[in-house]
Amino acid sequence: MATLPGASNTIAAGASSSVGGSDLITVIAPVPDSADAKPRLFGSASAVYAQHGYNEGVEYANYHANEDDLPILFVGIPIATLGAIGRENTSGNSGTSVTTIVAGADGVLCEHDGVLRCLVGGTVGTDQIILGLSLDGGLSEKRIRLGTDTSYVIPYFGATINATVGTLTAGETIHTWHGSGPLGDSTGWTSAFAALKAQQRQCRTMLNCGDLATDTEAAALLTLLDAYDTSDDRYVRMRCSVKDRLPLATMSSTTHRMSTANVTFAEVGATGDTITRASGSFVSDGFATGDILTISGSTSNNGTLAAAATVTSATVITLDTDDLADEGPVANVSITGVASLTFSDAADTVVRAGGNAGSWLTDGFRVGDSVTISGTSSNDGTFTVTAVTAATITFESGDLADEVIGITTPTITAGQTKAEHLAASTTEFASIDDDAHIDLSIGKARKFSTFTQWNLRFPAAWVASLREYQHDLHIATWRKSDGPTGWSLFDANDNLVEYDDRVDGAAASAARFTSLRTWANGPVGAFVSNSLTRASDDSLLVQSHNTDVVYRARTICQAATEYKIGTSLILNADGTATPGARSEIESYVQGSLAADLLANKKGEGPRVSNVTWTMSATDVLNVPEPIVNGTLTVYIRGTIHTIATQTVVR
Repeated sequence: MATLPGASNTIAAGASSSVGGSDLITVIAPVPDSADAKPRLFGSASAVYAQHGYNEGVEYANYHANEDDLPILFVGIPIATLGAIGRENTSGNSGTSVTTIVAGADGVLCEHDGVLRCLVGGTVGTDQIILGLSLDGGLSEKRIRLGTDTSYVIPYFGATINATVGTLTAGETIHTWHGSGPLGDSTGWTSAFAALKAQQRQCRTMLNCGDLATDTEAAALLTLLDAYDTSDDRYVRMRCSVKDRLPLATMSSTTHRMSTANVTFAEVGATGDTITRASGSFVSDGFATGDILTISGSTSNNGTLAAAATVTSATVITLDTDDLADEGPVANVSITGVASLTFSDAADTVVRAGGNAGSWLTDGFRVGDSVTISGTSSNDGTFTVTAVTAATITFESGDLADEVIGITTPTITAGQTKAEHLAASTTEFASIDDDAHIDLSIGKARKFSTFTQWNLRFPAAWVASLREYQHDLHIATWRKSDGPTGWSLFDANDNLVEYDDRVDGAAASAARFTSLRTWANGPVGAFVSNSLTRASDDSLLVQSHNTDVVYRARTICQAATEYKIGTSLILNADGTATPGARSEIESYVQGSLAADLLANKKGEGPRVSNVTWTMSATDVLNVPEPIVNGTLTVYIRGTIHTIATQTVVR
C-alpha cells in the first residue's frame, strides 16, 4: 500500500553500557556470526545484530533495552542444532505453482509460525503476484509484492519462500509451517563460561536462549554454574526454559509438480513402466524415489498411480508395477508428486520416502506421543510412539497394517495435553534438584517485537527476567501490584492456548518451574506465576529473588574479605587474633555489606532485613598460610506469598 511522502524523527531504543553487578544480565545465545563465545557488552539490539547477525538473543536484547533500559553482556556461541522448517501444509493451494519454504545455511534463526496467503493471484513469473505473510500464526500479516519474481527472502528469520512457475489463486492459504529456533550445546556453553571466567564483570543473572530438551542438557549447564561458584567465586543464577509442547506435532503435507511440453509414457511391464520428459528435470522439480505420482492432461494415464516411483535420471521416472499405457509424446501434461508413506505390519513403522518427505523429528513427534491417524484405508486410529527418526516412526507392537499411500492422503497429529506435558517435564527434570543456581521455566507467551514487527512466542523465563530487571534484587517478579507483563497467553481467537498456572492447576509452581498465570479477578493479562530455582521446597532460596539477594551478599563479602588479604594482625599468645584485630576486619566487611544491602539503593528499601559477617575467634594465625574463617549471615526480607482472609457475617 502506498503511503504519503514525509519525514520522521524517532528515538532509538538503547541503554547505557556503564552498568554492572545487580544491573547486568549475561545472555548466552547460538548465533550465525561471530560465534566465538566472547563476552561483549551491548546497549541495544541493533548492536547485537550488527555483531552476531539475527538470532533469538537479539529479540531479548530488544525487549530488555525497551522495558528495562539496561545493557546486556552477550555471549554468542555456535549453533549446534539448526532451526528447521516443519509441520508444513500446502493442501490449501489449488493452483499449479508449488511453494516451498527453505531454511538458509545457518538454519532457521528464530522460532515462528508461518502462514502464506495469496492476495492477488495469477501466473508466477508472469503476473504481479501479491502474497500475505504472517510469522505469528496469523495474528498479523504483511503484504509481499512478489511481482514476477519466484522467490522472497524473509527478513531476519533465515528462510526463503520459493514458488515454481504456475498459477496461484487469490484468497487461498497456500502454505503453513512452523520454524524451530536454533540450539546451543554443552561445547558452546563450556566455551562461554571459560570466556566469562577470564573477564571480570559481575552480573546479576544469566539467561540461556534455546529450550532444553532433556535433564542431561540441564545438568551440563548446572555443572558449569556450580563450578563458576566454587572454582571461580562467581555467584549467579541462570534462567533456562524446558522444551515446549506447542505447536502440536503435525505431519508435513507438501507437493511438487512439473508441467512440460512433451511427455512420453511407455508400458514396459510389471518391472519397468517409464515416464520420460523431453525437457526440464524431475530432480530439479523436487521429485525423488519413493514419490506417489498423480497425472493429469493425459488421454490414457490420468489418475494417481498405485506404485511409488523411482527417479532413474533427470528426465526419466520408472515404476515398479504395470501402471501405464503407451502414449505420447503428449503436450501440457501435469505430474504432481508427493512423498509416500509405507505402513508396515511386521515392523510397526511408518516410513516417509520421496521428494519433500519431511522429518518426523522436525514435525515435532516424540517418543511417548499419542498419535492420531485418519484418512487411511487400514490404519486409522490412535497409537503410541516407541521410537522416532527423521524418516521412520515406530509404534507399539501390533498396531499397524501394510499400506502404501501418498503423504497428502492422511492426517497424522500428536501432542500432549498441558497436564501431560507438565507431568512429563516434571519427570524429565526431577534430577535437577537441590540447587539454586538454575531456574527452569515452562510455557511460553507472545509479545509484539519492535525489532522484527511480529508477535513472537518466547519462554516464561524471558518474561520473568524482564520483570525482575525493572526492580531491585529483593522484589518478587510475581507481585500483582506491578500489573500485567504485556505478554499474551491467548491466540487470535481469544482462546487460552499457553500454559496458565492458575487455570492449569498450579502444577508448574508445585514442580518448581517458573511459569506464567492470569488472575481470576483481573486485571486482564499475563503475570509471572512464580519465579523458582531448583533449590529444595523447604529452602528460602527456592524463590529466585531470595537467591539473587544471597548471591549479591556473597559477592560483596568475597570482594571485601579478599581486600583484607595480607593484613597484619595483633595476635594473642595462643596465636588467635585479638578482639581489636578481629574488629578491624569485621568492621570493613560489615561496612561493605551494609553499604550495598542495607541502603535504599533503588528507592525500594534495603535489600535484606539484616546482614552480618563474623570472624572466627579460634583460628590460629601464627602458622604458615593461616586461614581465617568467617560466617556470613543474611536475614532475608519477608515476601508475602499468600493472604488468607476469613469473612465473618454478623
